[in-house]
Amino acid sequence: MVNLQDTCCLDIYFDTKNQSIHYGEGVYPSLTNRISLSNLIPTLLNKALMYPEVVYEEHRQVFHEQDRNLANDGISFDLITLPAGLLGIEFIKTHIYYSPKDEGGSKFSTVVEVHYGVLTVLMQKNAPKGELDFETSVEEGLVVKLKKGEKLAIPVGYYYTFINTQDNPVVFVRIFKKSGSFDYTYLKRENGLAYYCIRKNARQEIVHNPLYRDIPRIKKLPANSFLEEIGISVEQGLYAQLRSNKNQFLEQLWG
Repeated sequence: MVNLQDTCCLDIYFDTKNQSIHYGEGVYPSLTNRISLSNLIPTLLNKALMYPEVVYEEHRQVFHEQDRNLANDGISFDLITLPAGLLGIEFIKTHIYYSPKDEGGSKFSTVVEVHYGVLTVLMQKNAPKGELDFETSVEEGLVVKLKKGEKLAIPVGYYYTFINTQDNPVVFVRIFKKSGSFDYTYLKRENGLAYYCIRKNARQEIVHNPLYRDIPRIKKLPANSFLEEIGISVEQGLYAQLRSNKNQFLEQLWG
């Protein structure tokens, strides 16, 4: 059993053998979702997969009972456990999320922080489409690897997904105002994002989706990117920062 409190700032434990989350006194989620393979099929290379039936778990609105007012203010603090393994030749990944740019001034879709394992975040910004553009072009592709305690703020205007390319599970949290879960009917023709993260010859490789046009070479971003722009400290845990300065998150996050 691994104690996540030193980075998570909450009395939470991760059972590495059973890959399950356990909560200390006064800490609990509002809901736990088990995300099925069938929900992810539209974004996968291999759409004939039948296993695993459940891909990963989302623990929604994880707060200490003294901090439940944060949820009432519109903040979500979700904990996600992403196991190791493959979906065909692709590494296990989450849903695709997206928060569009708006006129309200919000700059960021979500903020993430890793508490166990190594997380890969894949981000994609599409080029604007003209009236006569039938194909989707990609303006920018980014990939970030986050280790324990590292964070990332994801700007609005990017599609993004979370991937586990390692042999161990990953536990991480997301802070957001609106989930940004994407309606896959808009990505049905493209079969997901322009980049697939696959296992090839026992190595990790990012390959292009041929249904997109003008796909640029994906660029690597360092961990803790964009934190300064949103006013988040690298050293302190996200939950502690949320408790002490919730207005910063309310003002900067989309929703």
